[in-house]
Amino acid sequence: MVQKLSVLFLLSIFSLAILPSRLLAEDFITLNLPEAVITKAAAAVLPLRIDAHSEAIQGDIQIISISELRLTDHHLACRLHLTGTNLALVTDISGHEIKLKVGSVELDFRTDAAIRYDAKKQVLYIKPLVKHVSASTPGSDADIGQELVALLNDREFPVTLQELDPLIAKTGSKTITIHGKIANIQAKPKSIEISLLPIVTAK
Repeated sequence: MVQKLSVLFLLSIFSLAILPSRLLAEDFITLNLPEAVITKAAAAVLPLRIDAHSEAIQGDIQIISISELRLTDHHLACRLHLTGTNLALVTDISGHEIKLKVGSVELDFRTDAAIRYDAKKQVLYIKPLVKHVSASTPGSDADIGQELVALLNDREFPVTLQELDPLIAKTGSKTITIHGKIANIQAKPKSIEISLLPIVTAK
């Protein structure tokens, strides 16, 4: 069975080798990543620092856990555990900036995030809508917790994507390179669908 698959692969590569030196495929390659894979990928990058600029709050903000992830059409729902350290509330009084240091705070909440992809910029945008704030660090300042929620709520956060490594194969004197440009990313029920536009070159 393995030999048959190898022969079929080599035949496919050979057929590509006789094509023009540059081919822009009309059909997309579609990858479907199930919720379990997305959950593992998210866990692998945690803790994740949030680079959120705000005139009202300063400090280090991190997502330390993501759980109960659920994917539907164009949306991602999950539970986030977020921590803020070295925090300060910033206010302006008569043209003078006043910083009130409040230390640290932890929040646990659910969010329903809209997902959209800008193919021209190759940027994925995630726009969370915070729901059901269920826990915070005992004794923490309520104002800083509200500011953190306001910082995330209904605001788009860009995720810049790196280019995918090309698939390279050699047959005879030809080298076949297949680049996959991300044409679209969208949330589907229980999966993320990634559409790739393959660009094939032969030298």
